[in-house]
Amino acid sequence: MDTVANTARRRNSLVFFEVPDVVRVLREAAFWDIYHEHCSYFSAGSLARLFRSTGFEVLRVETAFEAQYLLLEAVPSSNGSAVAVAEADLAELRRLTAGFQARCEAVMAAWKDRLAAGRVGDRRTVIWGGGSKGVALLTALGLTSEIECVVDINPHKQGKYMPGTGQQVVAPEYLQEHRPDLIVVMNPVYVAEITAQVRRMGISAEVLAV
Repeated sequence: MDTVANTARRRNSLVFFEVPDVVRVLREAAFWDIYHEHCSYFSAGSLARLFRSTGFEVLRVETAFEAQYLLLEAVPSSNGSAVAVAEADLAELRRLTAGFQARCEAVMAAWKDRLAAGRVGDRRTVIWGGGSKGVALLTALGLTSEIECVVDINPHKQGKYMPGTGQQVVAPEYLQEHRPDLIVVMNPVYVAEITAQVRRMGISAEVLAV
């Protein structure tokens, strides 16, 4: 933060930061959004406090991308900064963290049961999203044969394999041959887009977001 603050002061710049919102992760027990690439997690309050404590005036803190991310705008300030409304979130954070483990265990158990039941009933299930969210879901649940392949639109991932669990990453067009019964989408933002895409390919699979 010192580097950011010093650079912003020297150039009299507005700074913009975008980070994951930990409140959503805690509230939804979104264990698939916890992985090593995220070195730190912030709430709106903790992010505002960080910037204010390092000499910034916080202009705006809000959520975006269906509350998955926090957006912050701030400017260097030599006169201090008023406390942002968003900073009053400690009580909520205490409440959410206190029950996080139990909620995660319940969510993980529900997903395991659902996917295991599908396998027993010979339902073909695929994951859509071969990035960090997909890796986290598969490895946390220990899913191997329950998920036959992972779809990703990135051509550089296609033909490769998911770390730890080994599913092959395929292009969306592969589903025309594979004919899945259930598509689990790793980001709910893309459900409508993916549903429209698979329907155009003549695939009637259920599309479900984590």
